[in-house]
Amino acid sequence: MSKIKFWLIAAISGTMLMTSCDKNHEEPQNTLLGGEGRILVQTTVKNPNGESGASYMQQIPELSGNLDISKAIQTGFYNSISIVENEIFVMAEYGGQGSQSISKYIRTPKGMEKVGELHGIPESWPINLTSVSAQKAYVPLYSLGRVLVINPQTMTQIGEIDLKEYAHGDASSEPASGIIRDGYYYLPLNQIGADWLPYENHRQSDVVIIDTKTDKVVKVISEAKSGLCFPTRPMAQGMIFANEQKDIYIACCGLFGFNPNYLKNGFICIPAGKQEFDTARSWDISNTTIQGTNYKPASVYNTLYLGNGKLAAYVNIIELSGDNPYTARNNMAVIIDLNAKTIKRIEGIPETDGFSASIEQYNGDVYFSVYGVAKSGIFAYNPATENVRQVMTSKNGITFIHFF
Repeated sequence: MSKIKFWLIAAISGTMLMTSCDKNHEEPQNTLLGGEGRILVQTTVKNPNGESGASYMQQIPELSGNLDISKAIQTGFYNSISIVENEIFVMAEYGGQGSQSISKYIRTPKGMEKVGELHGIPESWPINLTSVSAQKAYVPLYSLGRVLVINPQTMTQIGEIDLKEYAHGDASSEPASGIIRDGYYYLPLNQIGADWLPYENHRQSDVVIIDTKTDKVVKVISEAKSGLCFPTRPMAQGMIFANEQKDIYIACCGLFGFNPNYLKNGFICIPAGKQEFDTARSWDISNTTIQGTNYKPASVYNTLYLGNGKLAAYVNIIELSGDNPYTARNNMAVIIDLNAKTIKRIEGIPETDGFSASIEQYNGDVYFSVYGVAKSGIFAYNPATENVRQVMTSKNGITFIHFF
């Protein structure tokens, strides 16, 4: 496996043939699975080389002690997870390998029940789900360059949006992680080549805009002035967000720190009421020193918008990358201020690998998953006091956190 392909983890022709099954067609499941609680976590157990392994999904009642995965549901290897209220959608295994099905679970505090599954052809890679309504959702097929339109209640395909004509250099535009604003689906395109990185002659950010009423493409917009590319890591749905004014910001990963001669990464903006980029608001953060360190970010691996122009993030530090990106602890927890154009290290949270980079907010605290050298688990950060504490330990990497 190519070293460059790591971004998909560290971070990710023919008609799509889909079949479905739901709980009306399956044997009833009397036993709820995955443990009790209101917090969903995914743990990824890696093999020694860091390139493969297995992931486990479970509910826990609270963040304390050491994580026990004995009641967890095995889901494959580093499947991305999308949540819609109490519905859990477990997407295909990373990279388009292994099972390409989308599994749906309904959760209660007592456990989870698998209620449906949508099957796809190999290497299609359905990578995340964005809810349009109770009866409609969009699922980008990353490897095929299409968007599947499904009914998430019946787990059936109801349409498809082909993005092939917008691809650069090959047949797939690699649709990533999108957001809906004012009835339009804004979907970034990663536009990567055989090395799993943006084409050298296409280091820009493209976004396709889709009318959610008609499922038709309205236009494709591009931000080429800044050189920021690879808009959103597709399994990290917090990397595209709208602020209080409904301005859409998109975090761009760039080349993930793999090329020391091209470290551009940062943020681009589509202002409220507009369907074009405002290049004056683009920010390449690779030239900004992280307060509390001598480092500058080589890539953005995950973000979570907190409000008032501030967001929690994991940024890549190229000086910490070492020889193996699968095992390197080279991601630093920071607070980014989009208004002041500053980046500040969160003291007390260890550097983590590219798998365990989940960020979630609950009851005033921000929670970071960490798979560090000396400490692993979940750390809580209070933005008001800047206090950091470890709330849970784990011998394996925690790759997803969600509070119900």
